[in-house]
Amino acid sequence: MEDPKIFISYSHDSEEHKEWVLKLAEAVMDKGIDCILDQWDLELGSNLSKFMEKGMQGSDRVLVVCTAEYNSKANDRVGGVGYENTIVTSEIMLNMDTNKFIPVIRNVDDKIKTPRCLSERMYIDFTNEEGFLSNVDSLVSEIYGIKKKTKPILGNNPFEKNNNLPESTARVFFNNRFETTFPGVRGIEWFETKEAIDRLKLLFEDPIVFDDCDPFWWWRDGDLDIKKFTVISDDTVLIDYQEMRIGRIAAINTGSYYQSFVYIELLPSESTGVYGEYDCDVNIKESGYRREEYGIFKDHYITSSEYDDGAAIIDGKPVKLNGEAEVRVRYLSKYNLIIAPKDSPINNNDFILTRKTILNNILSGSDTLEKLVEAVKELPKNPR
Repeated sequence: MEDPKIFISYSHDSEEHKEWVLKLAEAVMDKGIDCILDQWDLELGSNLSKFMEKGMQGSDRVLVVCTAEYNSKANDRVGGVGYENTIVTSEIMLNMDTNKFIPVIRNVDDKIKTPRCLSERMYIDFTNEEGFLSNVDSLVSEIYGIKKKTKPILGNNPFEKNNNLPESTARVFFNNRFETTFPGVRGIEWFETKEAIDRLKLLFEDPIVFDDCDPFWWWRDGDLDIKKFTVISDDTVLIDYQEMRIGRIAAINTGSYYQSFVYIELLPSESTGVYGEYDCDVNIKESGYRREEYGIFKDHYITSSEYDDGAAIIDGKPVKLNGEAEVRVRYLSKYNLIIAPKDSPINNNDFILTRKTILNNILSGSDTLEKLVEAVKELPKNPR
């Protein structure tokens, strides 16, 4: 949640308790969460009922500081606490699934720690003062919507010999991996070369290939599944046979799990020299970028034709490759692509031309990544 706002509901049990609530509010404010509190938002002569109603309804979350006195006043509908309890009860009746109200327990000895209207709600217990800062961190994580413990990926049945995707769809598996690679990302967040490669290593941790599905795909002019990821230098990786010199990447979380994707921008690589000199500008004008396909045989660069023929000229003599050569592609100009699950909305034939056009325009500077994100958000969800 970006720029969250909270309201603190509490009873004036004592001056010590008011100071404790003030301490809690200041700790939350220090973490970037706007807090509505009577101690700094109310002036003499203010309308208390209007303040409470507007504050609770205009906040993303409400911290209900539960003490024995607060619970008693709430249950008996006494004073301002009773009025606030009426608002809470009304909102819960309208939406039983709401998690807007967070009970904050402080020194309640009764078995039931909250007012009756919140008796079935998960609460956080601040009774132990030594755990104050730890509880504040947990509270802040909850308000920002960042789980401190993520659900692990479902493993395989140890009694079944298979390698099937352990989730119902590729996009669910991809989203789980995305969240553990880019925790806390909401919207667009950029990562430069070194950290970008570190994040990609996490994204492509084994397993990424299963018997029934290859969940990771990359999208550009067309689409290809991803079976292998390797780091070959400080700034260059191999995605299958594609050699990519990483400039930066962006993690995109639009808010819907099935729309998450990773955008990658490549820096130009040097030519292998096996084809002599050529004019990259012609290719860039025609397709938006320049690529070079070649082969590697025992540290020698060879042409793609030699790779296809199974033999190459090495030190002036024909040499059989004997299946020991590897085919490679590298990009001699700036290049960009998208990493997304197989069943992403991006996997849409009607989107291919639009996708290619926007990606080329991003390279030329006439469009931005935000334009691509908005286009993806308009795409229909793929059926399973």
